[in-house]
Amino acid sequence: MRKIVIVGAGASGVYLSVLLKQKYPQDDVIVLEQNQSPLKKLLATGNGRCNLSNQNMDQQYYDSDNLDIVQSIIQDFDMVSQMKEIGLYCLYQGHLLYPKSEQALSVKNVLMQRAQEAGVLFFYEQEVHRIECQNQYRIVTSKQTFHADIVILAMGSEAGKLSGMNESRYHILKQLQLKVIEPLPSLVQFYTSPVLKVLKGVRVKGTFSLMENDKCIHQEKGELLFTDYGVSGIAVMQLSSFYKKHHQYQLYIDFFDELSHNQLCQYLSQQSSLFLEGMLNHKIASYFQKYQDLPIQKLAFLLKHYRLDIQGIREAQYAQVMKGGLSLEDVTYDLELKRYPSMFAIGEILNVAGMCGGYNLHFALASAYRVAQAIERNVYVKNS
Repeated sequence: MRKIVIVGAGASGVYLSVLLKQKYPQDDVIVLEQNQSPLKKLLATGNGRCNLSNQNMDQQYYDSDNLDIVQSIIQDFDMVSQMKEIGLYCLYQGHLLYPKSEQALSVKNVLMQRAQEAGVLFFYEQEVHRIECQNQYRIVTSKQTFHADIVILAMGSEAGKLSGMNESRYHILKQLQLKVIEPLPSLVQFYTSPVLKVLKGVRVKGTFSLMENDKCIHQEKGELLFTDYGVSGIAVMQLSSFYKKHHQYQLYIDFFDELSHNQLCQYLSQQSSLFLEGMLNHKIASYFQKYQDLPIQKLAFLLKHYRLDIQGIREAQYAQVMKGGLSLEDVTYDLELKRYPSMFAIGEILNVAGMCGGYNLHFALASAYRVAQAIERNVYVKNS
């Protein structure tokens, strides 16, 4: 009988525990979690609807230091069929995959029910302080010590208010002398200058460009939300995944992306004395009132290239994911640590960050699936 310890009861850790315990019921599968309950971040995924995957699954939607490994893992995992295996019925809405129930709670309940049926052992409020390598692995927590033949690091990241916000996950990696890419919030809001507080709460649809030195870094068509600190919204979240420290970025807003510059000029020339009132949200129209004396050509340019200077991104507790984490240079294609046999890493602790649209949850579960296969192939078969 082998002992397997999974550090972290997030989506990847719980899913892996189910796969392993179902396959090898004779072995002890233990999940350690620093919070009081499992899958806390999963409940907030997709605004509670749990966007599981995306039909356009490709490495181009990820940031990592080894996209070849990422591509191999995401392409090897069929989310619909694998979720069906554990009793979760999923359907595509456009290119986004959701559980039929459209409830993250359903996903949590199914995963936990399968884990409990299989006999997975969960230990909560167990903050791991260090992992020691002796004849067996020794996992020292805030409450007790566990021994394991196989260890899986599934600690997630600092992102989100539900993560526990404990940095010890990175300290553990550094204690093991593993390479850690500096964590940076991603899929997060921007601080801007100016801050258009008069537009707080106003949403606008358009095209939004992340610029630096007159070069377009990335462009997103979608929705932006004005806030009392800067801007938010799905389009902004996507743009933030291209943000790098120590760069000076600008955000350009095209309020009329459906019209060319000349078409907008023509439309503006036909406007009555109610300046922009019939063209934009009332608060936005009122804000642009100060520009009503501009020549039409300049006004049209302003409305299609309205600039906000980006002062930075919001902190980790507001982010959906973190870029950075354990470098993929330190793992094999099976996500086994090169320096530590039978120790693996999955999910967001790895330096893999996807864009909005189910990419991060797909990778989390796909990485668990990859490790389950690797453990069967490389650990059990070799030692049988």
